[in-house]
Amino acid sequence: MRQGKNPGERKSEGKPPPFANLAKYAAIGLEFPSTIIGGLFLGYLIDLYFDTSPWFMATLVVLAFVGAVVRLIKWLQHFSGDRL
Repeated sequence: MRQGKNPGERKSEGKPPPFANLAKYAAIGLEFPSTIIGGLFLGYLIDLYFDTSPWFMATLVVLAFVGAVVRLIKWLQHFSGDRL
């Protein structure tokens, strides 16, 4: 019987798992449009409730877009190593 190594244990060479970068960039890519779609949906529901079409929807889409751009900039700064 071998001692000292677990058969399911990976070598830790300091490298990230093979799909770590793919998952990281996919998360960023999905966060941007989902924020805008969330603002669109929430604005649509508020407009239905208050019968104010299209004011809340337009306002929340613009706010969601601004928020998504700000979040994208923060992600890019985080991954490039520039911390503000």
